[in-house]
Amino acid sequence: ELAVKAEKDPLDFRRQHLGERYQLLIDKLEAVSNWKARKKNEGYGVAITECFSSIVGEVVKVSRDATGKIKIDKVWAVMDCGWYVNPDIIKAQIEGSIIMALGAATKHETTFKDGKAVERNFDSYKMPRIQDTPEIEVHIMDNTEKAGGVGEPALPPFTPALTNAIFDLVGKRIRKLPFSLDAIA
Repeated sequence: ELAVKAEKDPLDFRRQHLGERYQLLIDKLEAVSNWKARKKNEGYGVAITECFSSIVGEVVKVSRDATGKIKIDKVWAVMDCGWYVNPDIIKAQIEGSIIMALGAATKHETTFKDGKAVERNFDSYKMPRIQDTPEIEVHIMDNTEKAGGVGEPALPPFTPALTNAIFDLVGKRIRKLPFSLDAIA
């Protein structure tokens, strides 16, 4: 929101205010997402977080389907977790975190009736299915920084990147979770 207020490109705004390690990650995000070639009928959102000594940036691309509903087209994730051993495990952790965050943003809700939770197990708790999952492209930065976490760091940036993409497309800020993509006008 600060980038919008400052009338700056969201990646450039972050690049101006963050350190070198972040700037390298932003450069990679910009390149892999083809950020500069965004189209008018697409919304792009970005978010970057640091936790467990790792930095993760994500770009989410949304558009409208033939019926006018918002759909998530693609997610690009770039992780700087320092030195690492097995990139396949890191990729799987990032993909799982993004899917978990998708559920938290758009599906996971506990409702109560007569003081008791209605959703008491996975048969009544909405989870993202494979058909709900957008294409996810993962990139891992190579460097010699100390090793950081890879299990959770990709979860926090997804929802802000998604809601920033929706704002970019329709001009509406999402302020409550979970929300329905189908309900966004």
